[in-house]
Amino acid sequence: MTTFFLASVTTFLVASCGPISSQPTYDAAIQEGQTAVQELINQGASAVAIALVDDKRIIWSQRFGLADRDTGQMPTDSTMFGIGSVSKMFATIAVMQLVDRGVVDLDTPLVTYLPAFRMAAAGYEKITVRMLLNHSSGFPGTDSRNMVTRSPVPGYLDQVLQTLSMSRLKAPPGYMSVYCNDGFTITAALVEAMSGKSYVQFVQDEILTPLGMANTRYPLSAFPAGSYAKAYVKGAAKPQEFVNTFGSGGVYSTADDMARIAMMFLSGGRVGTTRILSGASVAEMAKDQTIGSFDPVHSDTWAYGLGWDSVSQPGLAAVGFDGWAKGGDSIDYHAALVVSPQAQLGIVVLTSGPGSPIAVAERVLLRALDENGRIAAFPSPLLAVVPPVAPVPDGLLAAIAGEYAQGSSIVQLRAQPDGSLLVSSRSDAGWTPMPPGSPLKYRSDGWFASDQDPLKAFKVVDADLLGVPTQYILYRAPAGYGHYLDPIVFTQRVRRRPGNLSAAWRARLSSTWLVVNENPDELAWNGMDPRLRLATVPNLDGLIAVRPPAPAAAPAAGYIDAQIVDASASDTVAKMMLIIPQVLGRDLDDLDIVERDGAEWTRLGSYIHQPLASVPVLPKGAKEVVTIGPEGYAEWRAVASDVTPIQVTITTTGAWHLYDPAFTTVANGKGSDVACLPAGNGLGYLTLFGDPGQTITVAVQ
Repeated sequence: MTTFFLASVTTFLVASCGPISSQPTYDAAIQEGQTAVQELINQGASAVAIALVDDKRIIWSQRFGLADRDTGQMPTDSTMFGIGSVSKMFATIAVMQLVDRGVVDLDTPLVTYLPAFRMAAAGYEKITVRMLLNHSSGFPGTDSRNMVTRSPVPGYLDQVLQTLSMSRLKAPPGYMSVYCNDGFTITAALVEAMSGKSYVQFVQDEILTPLGMANTRYPLSAFPAGSYAKAYVKGAAKPQEFVNTFGSGGVYSTADDMARIAMMFLSGGRVGTTRILSGASVAEMAKDQTIGSFDPVHSDTWAYGLGWDSVSQPGLAAVGFDGWAKGGDSIDYHAALVVSPQAQLGIVVLTSGPGSPIAVAERVLLRALDENGRIAAFPSPLLAVVPPVAPVPDGLLAAIAGEYAQGSSIVQLRAQPDGSLLVSSRSDAGWTPMPPGSPLKYRSDGWFASDQDPLKAFKVVDADLLGVPTQYILYRAPAGYGHYLDPIVFTQRVRRRPGNLSAAWRARLSSTWLVVNENPDELAWNGMDPRLRLATVPNLDGLIAVRPPAPAAAPAAGYIDAQIVDASASDTVAKMMLIIPQVLGRDLDDLDIVERDGAEWTRLGSYIHQPLASVPVLPKGAKEVVTIGPEGYAEWRAVASDVTPIQVTITTTGAWHLYDPAFTTVANGKGSDVACLPAGNGLGYLTLFGDPGQTITVAVQ
């Protein structure tokens, strides 16, 4: 049995507030929630916690599944879940508290409060506090190195500041809002500078303690066994997840604790007599920050407030109600916080394992509104009605055909002889048609869609980008509970640069680099292809597709998780070039060539990569004492494979990782051990981690 019901909690909370007849009923909403959550459990979520609230009380709170599969422990009201990016709400509340006290002004430049803050190119001095909170700072995006690990990394904030000092802006501050973790990471430094407290202590003193959130904390160290819901991979329990950016994603909490945050927003900044924010600050957080900024199409899904992902949550907007929503996703957990001041309802959904909490949140709130007669009917998922085909406007196909890109893929639009449009993504095999795979027909509503899946549609729009005409592909598909369509900006038009790639860049296209400063914890648990590779793209001379190290679960073929960069102006820097608001232009970086010991290394964000060609080879029978250098970079060694398996003996107190010739993980561990490289042709690769100056002995037999 995987479901744990707490009906008594619901009965108590409703009955304690007065006669039942004086309260709206929520039996149908609770049943809807129980059904939706059980579906998440059936789809692989290990544990789920949910809480439905109004402005004064928890209406319903319940836990499902197992917090620990091995012991059979069910989650309780004190079992914590990682809430991922919902943690940004604490950062925003903390900053707004300083605003309420007159210590911080939203529209004052960040450097006023952090004078030491620097970036590598001009413009950063115009970044304001508001821009950190509404994703419009212009920062590249996310410093992913050490962000999510299996042990705490106390210096992550300092790392991000150092990375930004070597980075330039991808867009002028305030020009557009595109999801940016680093902006919220930096709020921790702001809060510390202006409060005199550590960020964690400030949140504890000013938010958690006043609200009685006793089961909410940051992962400064390992939590006691049984205190949090575990995550699993292939049936094995994963070690505790540490999201080391406290301002952006580090919080662990419970549904009941987070219900206090929802109630605070519904009550204009207070819970009972405890005031956390002024009504003015709550209202400021709920203003759509994207109005007036660069945005080829307004999307309710990404109508950023301050901290909020959306202050016009589309699932509620579709039935005429306001909604403020924040989602959170880490490797192990997913979370949603949604409140509707107009409905005076809020909901928290937390999961360990896969699932879409936002869709569950929508279902429960919609059922609650229907149950109490506040909407005409409970909405149904959209029907796949095929719109009529319309004549393609003259010249349209020729005008939009070509190559487009987003933060992690490259797309081509190609006109077909029958007047339809084929959408393909770039793969190692060439251009591969995207689902549904068939050409798209022009429809009477101005969108291109297939007959097989008409609710998924594409459209190209013209835009003025910093004074230069360009084009963007828009995409729409059913979202959330499935009862609405909300278009998003999908890709930006990219064109060849003047001239061809320089000889220096062409020479690098056949090279491979290996990451040397990745955290070994993530290599062990998520699997990583450690290679950075470069490729050209047909029709896009002067541009390069960079495929950085990526989780092994990513598709092996294609430029999946590849970023397109402009190498036309420099032999040593290929620049990030996409300016895409909302979310699909997030997390971009320049690629820098760095000379080191006579070899060309690469830097992408804060990741450093060593050329594969410089890795020493250990033949069978070799024994070497390897010393970790002063920077603490991992040491790579190649191991010659044979017609029989090769035994690799590692004597160390640090971590290590062994790959086969295709860079598929063979074994990994921490401490001395013996690993076996299977028989085969080519070289296997061993990466060794340790502290600066540490020695490691490797013997190959």
